[in-house]
Amino acid sequence: MKSKAKVVVIGGGAVGVSMLYHLAKKGWSDVVLVERKELTSGSTWHA
Repeated sequence: MKSKAKVVVIGGGAVGVSMLYHLAKKGWSDVVLVERKELTSGSTWHA
């Protein structure tokens, strides 16, 4: 895992993954998504 990043997205739910997707689409490459389990395994999955 990287030790530094310009942007750290906490949570791999719908909003976190969408944020990471749109940042990458705009050319941001120094970003990290932190999730405790599998993507969308939290409240997004249960909603």
